[in-house]
Amino acid sequence: MVGLPVTDLNAPIGPDEFSALMERLGPWPADSRLSPVAIAVSGGADSMALAVLALRWRQSIMALVVDHALRPESANEARLTAQRLSDVGIPVKILTLDAFPAGRMQERARGARFAAIEQAAVELGCTDLLVAHHLSDQEETVWMRYVGGSGPSGLAGMAPQSIRGRIRVVRPLLEVHPARLRATLLAAGVAWIEDPSNQNRRFERVRWRQDLTSGQRSAAHSMRAEAVRKRLGDDADLAEILAQHAQWHAEGWVSLERAGLNETVVASLIRLVGNQNYRPSRESVRRLLEQPEGALGGVLMRQAGRWGDGLIFIREERACEGAIAANSDAVWDGRWRYLGSEDGEIAGLREAASHLDARALGCPASVIRTLPGIWRDGCLMALPDLLDEGSGAPFVWAGNVPATGESVFDAEKDL
Repeated sequence: MVGLPVTDLNAPIGPDEFSALMERLGPWPADSRLSPVAIAVSGGADSMALAVLALRWRQSIMALVVDHALRPESANEARLTAQRLSDVGIPVKILTLDAFPAGRMQERARGARFAAIEQAAVELGCTDLLVAHHLSDQEETVWMRYVGGSGPSGLAGMAPQSIRGRIRVVRPLLEVHPARLRATLLAAGVAWIEDPSNQNRRFERVRWRQDLTSGQRSAAHSMRAEAVRKRLGDDADLAEILAQHAQWHAEGWVSLERAGLNETVVASLIRLVGNQNYRPSRESVRRLLEQPEGALGGVLMRQAGRWGDGLIFIREERACEGAIAANSDAVWDGRWRYLGSEDGEIAGLREAASHLDARALGCPASVIRTLPGIWRDGCLMALPDLLDEGSGAPFVWAGNVPATGESVFDAEKDL
């Protein structure tokens, strides 16, 4: 995280400079209307500048503007943003979110926002999504995680690129000071929306943004560089252990030989099988390993028995999602994507799995109970094709959590 060598923070970002940033993050699809690059645009200065710069870089782009419906004025702001983008020749699509259930509003909004953007990107043929996190965002993220007790994985901050769901999320501005983004818009004559919540000290990130000294911001660069170095080494060690001692099974469970057992491996596998945003804390993993079996993060750790000499990690049945509508492309339990078109609901097999021969299927019975099926009026209409090849309902693994090298979205900084 080293800012670009530009001393004048009032200097707009030129096309060549932005193209150089994008070149480092390639390869990119051909500049064709069949494969546009998507841009998440909130209407604020950062994302508007990113959209303007992207249009100078390539012709085939698509701005995605989300009306989150959390404030009365959000619909008007989305339309205003779309108009401003259209006025400079940027194609745009507004995505309107449904109402959220009460509780954890910000968290639900972030999840729904990304789900809508991902779905729209896939439908438009986009494999890449640009987001406008910048240098100051990165500095604030590092300090927030440092104070929160994060290890190297957290202190490494936001990655320039990461896979999330079915798209690659790219942050080309992590070395760019936000003042230069505003200068870019001023030079282009493009207006933006000022979100009043960006000055509300009730939010932790706002307090960090306003209170960090220049010395602390500089220190964040060194902290992150050391964390990245350490994490790369840790990831290499973890990858080697997993390759030698762990086996991923198509039904969404993992078997681990005892020779590969350690706290980091267990934390990684719990996150993988449970499709969690973060690994469980080291202390909680340590307590789990003091027992022969147990549950953590929606995942059961059990003795392997006939499945090997070590442990198995499976989805905890009681943590599975309830029934959802069997819409094509629906994701159940955050883990399984439905590719069929049969009417009904998607829900776990649970007791309906009791008549299946787990030994013949080569899968623990407790795993089968957590797999999805198609239900109608309380009756199981179809098993997943994992268990009934040829006539089962088509499901594919939808978990977006890698075992190593992972990078997650910053929970406090929206798209």
